[in-house]
Amino acid sequence: MLAALIRFVVPILIFISGTITAFAQHAKQYSFKHFSVSNGLASNTVSMTIQDAEGFIWLATTNGLQRYDGNSFITFKTEENNPASIPSTHLYRLFVDRKKNLWVLGDNFKVGIFDTRKFLFREARIIDKKPMYGIIKFMEMHTGELVLVADGLVYKYIEKDNHFIPAAGYFSLPPKWHLNSIHWDHTRRKYWIACDSGLVQFDPFTKHVNYRNHNIDKDPIIEVFKDQLYPERVFTDAKNNLIFGHWPPYTGAPVVFKYDEVSKKKTKYSLVSVLGVYHELTSYLQQRNGRLWIYGMPFFMEWTDEEQPFHPLTGENLDEPRIKYDNAFHAFEDRENNIWISTDNGVYLFNPDGQIFNTYGLLRPGDKAAYERPVTSVAQLRDGKIFVGTWGSSGLYCFDNAIRPLPLPSAFGEKGKGYTVWDMAINGKTNELWITLQDGGIVVYNQKQNKVTEVYPDAFGKSTIRQIDDDTSGNMWFGTQNGTVVKWDYKKSGNDPSKGYEVVFKSALVHKVHFDYHGFIWVATLQNGLYKIDAQTNKIVKHFTTEGPPGERIFKNSPTDMTYYDDSTLIVTAGCINVINTKTNKIRFISTADGLPSNTAESVERDEKGILWVGMTNGICRVNLKKNLISFYDRRDGIAYDKFNTAGVHELRDGRIIFLTDHNFLVFNPAAFGQKDRPSQPYITSFMLSGKPLSMDSLNKAERVVLSYDNTSIGITFSALSYLQQTKLHYYYMLENLDAEWIHTDKPLEAIYNHLPPGSYTFKVKTENTDGITSKMIAAIDIVVRPPFWNTWWFYGLVLLLLITILYVIDKERINKRNSLRQMRSQIAGNLHTEISNTLNNINVLSEIAKIKADKNIEQSKEFIGQISNKSRYMMEAMDDILWSIDPQNDSMKKTLYRIRELTDGLRVSYDVDIDLI
Repeated sequence: MLAALIRFVVPILIFISGTITAFAQHAKQYSFKHFSVSNGLASNTVSMTIQDAEGFIWLATTNGLQRYDGNSFITFKTEENNPASIPSTHLYRLFVDRKKNLWVLGDNFKVGIFDTRKFLFREARIIDKKPMYGIIKFMEMHTGELVLVADGLVYKYIEKDNHFIPAAGYFSLPPKWHLNSIHWDHTRRKYWIACDSGLVQFDPFTKHVNYRNHNIDKDPIIEVFKDQLYPERVFTDAKNNLIFGHWPPYTGAPVVFKYDEVSKKKTKYSLVSVLGVYHELTSYLQQRNGRLWIYGMPFFMEWTDEEQPFHPLTGENLDEPRIKYDNAFHAFEDRENNIWISTDNGVYLFNPDGQIFNTYGLLRPGDKAAYERPVTSVAQLRDGKIFVGTWGSSGLYCFDNAIRPLPLPSAFGEKGKGYTVWDMAINGKTNELWITLQDGGIVVYNQKQNKVTEVYPDAFGKSTIRQIDDDTSGNMWFGTQNGTVVKWDYKKSGNDPSKGYEVVFKSALVHKVHFDYHGFIWVATLQNGLYKIDAQTNKIVKHFTTEGPPGERIFKNSPTDMTYYDDSTLIVTAGCINVINTKTNKIRFISTADGLPSNTAESVERDEKGILWVGMTNGICRVNLKKNLISFYDRRDGIAYDKFNTAGVHELRDGRIIFLTDHNFLVFNPAAFGQKDRPSQPYITSFMLSGKPLSMDSLNKAERVVLSYDNTSIGITFSALSYLQQTKLHYYYMLENLDAEWIHTDKPLEAIYNHLPPGSYTFKVKTENTDGITSKMIAAIDIVVRPPFWNTWWFYGLVLLLLITILYVIDKERINKRNSLRQMRSQIAGNLHTEISNTLNNINVLSEIAKIKADKNIEQSKEFIGQISNKSRYMMEAMDDILWSIDPQNDSMKKTLYRIRELTDGLRVSYDVDIDLI
């Protein structure tokens, strides 16, 4: 009862005392990405996150197993009557072993391997399994053996039998000591075991077991911690220091012990003063670069070597201003050094060392928290101090080069904290800081003399001085709210800020005043265009508007900012990016038609490598003019507030760039974006056919996809498996034999083709970084669309063969008919020839006889002559038949029928007989 009361009361006392100091520190803020059910997670409770050998991220949630490729999630759940599905929808643990197998453990304590290619689960039975209540952990021993540690018991995996068996006596623990956690010490080549009765050291080579009152190897760590009876979560860091949690009975919070390998001493740490709330220790994360994190319920902290070693993780995000969760279950570092934190409020992803954009609030020494203020200007002195000006009587803030708060110089006094600052500039001749104020005031700070001069010249008429810039002669140029452009002449004033002001001209509200190092002042105004002024004569040389001559028109009549690019080029933001040739006055645009996300450019700065950085109303653009490449960054890339102010950008002496917002300021180093190495290669992560996914394992093995002509609606997703892409990869894809050129895509990373004609294609995808360097490898897959059978080569071949056969048959029939006709004609001709020959012979004989008989027997001679006449007539008819049959015009059935009818009619008349022609 007393223990329970203490457990209840002490945390409350801890919270009350802890909250006094919990928020007194200005912790470093990280940009993070939050995954929840609103953007793809199956459940907000994620117990573990891990990366497989190919680079995919796997998440164990209370609502299934998920795979994430940087673009989308695939969810797997248990299926009734399907033993190849995951063992449970509520998953506890994931583990990737040395053989690249993904092990899965569900809340029903079924364990097995999930095939990450075929998406099939194979269970491994646990022999003599006991009830599991405590910590469950997969672990590979120094020998490579896989074990499962569950509630103080150790089960060893037997691969050939695909089951776990109890490994009794694997570790020789003292009698009745209960195992809590195990850790393999790679340096000392020994196991550290946290038990409920003390710390144990096990040497697997000598089989020696060391613990309190049984330290046979005289190990100094065992000796130092002989009085700590309740160790948990034992760990050794990169410096060979031993760490473990400790929570004895009747205490309200755990503590952490650390054995320093160098000093050979132990240190006790309490997290109460840092957290101020009830907490429990879960585990540690040691990054490959040596950075150490400690986490649990409800905290995630960096453990440093500083005097105050623990720094709670805080972050900035436009949609979610703070990282919020009750329990951090697991932390994991992927191959890109990103950290994934699995919590009861989704998964948080950040990169402590890869973070490029850093957001800073307004902070003075002694402030307990940073404030949000409209930031209007930044200036850096030669000694590195950075002055930040704010609007709304918030005054000046001072920081060192590492953006740590510094007190304002004493010359400003308390008044400096109440200025309404609009702009600042360093006079190149005097090195003095000039600050412009709300009511036409000017503050000049001389750092060497620690002196502040405040004046309100009549030339400004108490109008807000919005802009200031210096020229190479030491003169200062001003632009005001009421449109007045004023010059302070260094020589005429005798370097006296209270005099020497001259009104140059008046137009409209001034957004920007800029000196171009060629002797010209450029003035950007509201709705009245851009002016070019000779700094020596104060005369207007050129006025650019939207109504100017062709080729000399600006995109919008309200330019907002400008920067020097090279000897002949000025970059102006006026809606889009206006590139002005200062020698020819010709203007070209870079707008949404060229890849700009929107025509809302507000500020611009050129870095040391000639890259343009453009502040938009919705993010930042990196513009490589030489290669015509545009990359876009917003809050998805770690920018806390991505609406940037007009003319609100400044370059520091070391090349870093500061963008200003109405809430804070953003600092980043452009050199961090420069990329000499090739970008990550892309992978084809899924292939959808008519909305249904195909097995990528089968496709990879087949190396091609074969589709039917009537089912060719496909969607292909791809990813470089890069999860916190600060460098902004560009993706290009092409379907060879269909797309004429590479197609650029940002998001979603998907190619969709609703219909593919029959044919052979190759889908390719490549990545390109912001400097135009493409990936060495191109992901590709062949796609074959089978045509319908009537549109195949073999069908065409059969049709052609059939046509040839028909033509052959027809031709053969024609030849046969011709041969038959020829034979018939030959037969007719032969018959007629025989008959004619016989008739002529008869005529000849009869003639000779008639001739002989003519003198002797006239009557008989007449008879012979009559026969000659008949035979002559018959021969004439036969000759007529011959001539008719050999005439090609008679080669038709109609002519033949006419001929037969003519013959039958002749016979009918000649012989007076009845003949029926059928």
